[in-house]
Amino acid sequence: MNWRHLQQTLNKNRLFFKILLYFLSLLIPIVILGVIAYLNADQLIKKDASGKLTDNLVASSKTIDIYLGMAQSTNNSLLLSDTIQQYLRPYPLLTDEEKIKLPSIVRSIAGNRNTISHFVDNIFLFVDDQRVYFSDGMVDFDVFFDTFYKFDGYNKDFWRKQLHESSLFELLTPTRVANPNMNTNRDVIPSVTTQYLNGHLATMVTTISIPTIAATLQNNSIFSTTHYIVMDKDNQIILQSSELEARDVEQVVAGFSKEKASNGALNIGQEQNWIVQTTSEYGWKYYSITPVSSFNQESSSIFSLIIWICISLIIIGIAFSAIFSVRLYNPIKNIRDILQKTERIEEGNQETPRSGELQRIGNSVSQLVQQHKDANMKIHTFSEEILEQFFTNLIKGVRGGQPYAVNQILKEIDFHTGTYLCCCFVFMFRDQFYHDILEADRLLIFEKMKNVLWGIMKKYVNCYLVEYEPYLYVCMVNLKREADREQLEQALEMIKMTFAYDTMYCELVIGLGKRYDKIEDYSKSYSDAITAIDKRTDSSKTVIVDAAHLDIDQNYYYSFLDETKIVNKLKSGDREGLRGELEGIIALNKARGVSYHFLGALLVEFFHTGNRYLTEKGLRMHDFLEANEHDFLSQKEILPTEFDARLKMIFEFYDKMIAETLYKPESKSGTVVSLITAYIEKHYEKDLYLEVIANEIGLSAKYVSRMFKETTGTNISDYISLIRIAKAKELLADTDIKISDIADQIGIFSRTTFLRLFKKHEGISPNEYRQIHGGKQK
Repeated sequence: MNWRHLQQTLNKNRLFFKILLYFLSLLIPIVILGVIAYLNADQLIKKDASGKLTDNLVASSKTIDIYLGMAQSTNNSLLLSDTIQQYLRPYPLLTDEEKIKLPSIVRSIAGNRNTISHFVDNIFLFVDDQRVYFSDGMVDFDVFFDTFYKFDGYNKDFWRKQLHESSLFELLTPTRVANPNMNTNRDVIPSVTTQYLNGHLATMVTTISIPTIAATLQNNSIFSTTHYIVMDKDNQIILQSSELEARDVEQVVAGFSKEKASNGALNIGQEQNWIVQTTSEYGWKYYSITPVSSFNQESSSIFSLIIWICISLIIIGIAFSAIFSVRLYNPIKNIRDILQKTERIEEGNQETPRSGELQRIGNSVSQLVQQHKDANMKIHTFSEEILEQFFTNLIKGVRGGQPYAVNQILKEIDFHTGTYLCCCFVFMFRDQFYHDILEADRLLIFEKMKNVLWGIMKKYVNCYLVEYEPYLYVCMVNLKREADREQLEQALEMIKMTFAYDTMYCELVIGLGKRYDKIEDYSKSYSDAITAIDKRTDSSKTVIVDAAHLDIDQNYYYSFLDETKIVNKLKSGDREGLRGELEGIIALNKARGVSYHFLGALLVEFFHTGNRYLTEKGLRMHDFLEANEHDFLSQKEILPTEFDARLKMIFEFYDKMIAETLYKPESKSGTVVSLITAYIEKHYEKDLYLEVIANEIGLSAKYVSRMFKETTGTNISDYISLIRIAKAKELLADTDIKISDIADQIGIFSRTTFLRLFKKHEGISPNEYRQIHGGKQK
C-alpha cells in the first residue's frame, strides 16, 4: 500500500523530480574540474613560474625601451618639425612679427606631449639662456629652472652648457625635480638631444617619469612580492622597488652579471629568492627578485581554494537544487494547468503526445511571449509613425487629426506651451566621402546621423527631430523660457564641435528659423531656416545662419502679366528672352526677401504655366516629362542645393515645348503677338490704343485685334490695362509718389479711371494696396 502510494506520488510529481535531477546534474562538472585542477595546478605553477618571470621581465624591459624610443623619436621629430624649424631662433634675433608666431612652438610641444603624456613628465626646449619653451607656455630661462622645474642634480649652468655641444640622444642619471610654487617633487630621468637649427644649437629635453617605469614593472609582475632593481649602463641605480641593503644589491649584480646566468636562485638574508636578469637596448640592466615561497604559497592557496570551492559548491548546489526545484515546480505547474485550459494556445501547439511536459509548456510560453512582443512592436511602431507624421505635417503646414488628439500629443511630448522654431541641418558630402569610406560604413553613418543630432539637442532643449529629406534633418524646438535660447545656442555649438573633424568629408550648414507663438507656424519657421541657409554669406565649412536677422516675405510675386510674358516667349520661340524673363522674376522675388519655401512655390507656378500652355496647344505633358521629373517639378518643398537643378529642368522643359511648337502654323501669329506685347510694354505710358499699335506694326486693326485675341485669349485693351496696373503696383510698393502722379506715369490720365481699373483688377484701392505692401500713403 505504501509502495503504491509512493509510486502514485512519483508519477504525479514527475516534473518536480526531473527539475531536481537537472539541478543536481550541474554538480558533476564541479567535481571533475576540481580533481583535474588539483592534480595539475602544482606541477604547472612550478614548471612555468621561472619562464613566466623571465618573459615578464623581458617584456617589461622592452616596454620601457619603447618609452625611451618614443622619447627619442619625439625629440627628433619635434626638432625637425616645420614649426620648430621655421620659428625657433635665439630670442634677441627675433623680429616682432616672428615673436608673434612663438605660441605655435608651444602648441607643437603640447601636441607632442599629449601623445606620450602617460610616461613623460615634461618636455621643454631652449635655444638660448633667455627663454624656455614648454607645453604650458614660454618663460624666462632662470625662472623656469628656479621656479617651474628645478632639478636637484643639474643646475642652470649645466643646462647652459648643453647649448655648446651637440648630442643625438643622451639619457642622464636620475634626479629629482621640484616645483617650489606647487610644493611638489618627482623623480625623473632627463633625455637630452642637442642639434643645430637655423645655425644655432637647440636643446630638447624630455623627462621620463621614474614612477611610471616602476609602475610598468610592478603592474606587469606575476607575483605581488616581486621586487625590481634597474641600473643604467654605468651601474647607477635608476630605481629600486624594495629596501635592499647595498651589499645585497652588490650580491645580486655580481651573481647575475651579463656574462653569467640570466636567472637562478639566490639566498638574500634568510630567504631564498629567484633572480631574473636582462639587459635592454639602451644598456639598462633589469633584475627581478621573487621569493621562492611565493611559488609554494600560490600553489597551496590554489589547492586550498579548489578544495573549498568544490565542497562549498556541492553543499550549496544540493541545498539550492532542492529549494529551486520546489519553488520552480509550483509556478510551472500552475502555468501548465492554465495553458491546458487555454484552447487557443493548445490549438497552436504541434507537439506529439510523446513530447516532454517541459517542452510543451516551453513552446506554449514562447508563443505567448512572441505574441506579446509583436503587439508591443506594433504599438511602438504605430506611435513612432504617428509622431513622425505629426511633425512632418507641421513642417508642411498641415495640422491633421482631431483637435483633442492633437492636444493630447502635444501634452504628451510637453510641446503645449512656449514658443516654437525650426532648426535645419543640411549636410553636403564631398566626393572624398564616397571615395575614402566604404559603402557599409556610409550606410551606418547615415543610419546613426539622426540619433547623434537628436541626442545632442535633447540634452539642452525640448525638441523633436525628423529626417525630412536625404541629408536634411529638421529639429523642431520648443522654447519655454528665454534661457532656452541660450541652451539652444550651446547645443548648436556642441554639434559644430562634434562635426568639426569631419569637414574634409562634408559641409554642415545649420539654419535657424524665426520664433513663433503657435505650433502651426512651424512651417513658417522651417521656411525661414531654409531661406537663411540659401542667403548665407559665410563660406565656412560648418556655419550657423539665423533668419532672425533677415527680412523674409512669406509670399511670392508672379502676376498674370508675368505669366503672359512667359507664354508669349514660348509662342515666339525666344529662348534667350524666356530665360531672361524667368531669371528676372526670380531675381525680383529674391530681392524682396521671398522665403525659400515660396521660391519653391514660384518654380511650381512656372511648371504649371508650361502645363497650361501644353493644354492650350493640345499636347500631353507626359510626352515631355518622365514621371519622376513631373513629381520633382510639382513639389513646393525645395532644398537650397536643389534650386538650380529644378530651374535647369524647367528650362529644359520649356526648350522641349519650344522645339515642338516653334514651327507649327501658329508661329507667325505668335511672332506678331510678340511684337504687339513688346510695343505695349515699351509705350504703355502713352495714349495707347488698337489703331496706334496696328499702324506701328503695319497691319490692319481688325487683323491685329483678332490675332491677339485668338493667341492670348484676351483683348488688347485689357492687356494694356494689365501692363499699366502691374507697373502701378510696383510704384505703389516701392515709392511714395502720389496716386494721381502714378496714374499719369502709367498712361491713365484720369484719377477716377485709374481708381476704377485698379479696384477692378486687384479688388482693393491703391491706398489699401500701398498700406499692405509697406508703401507710404499719399
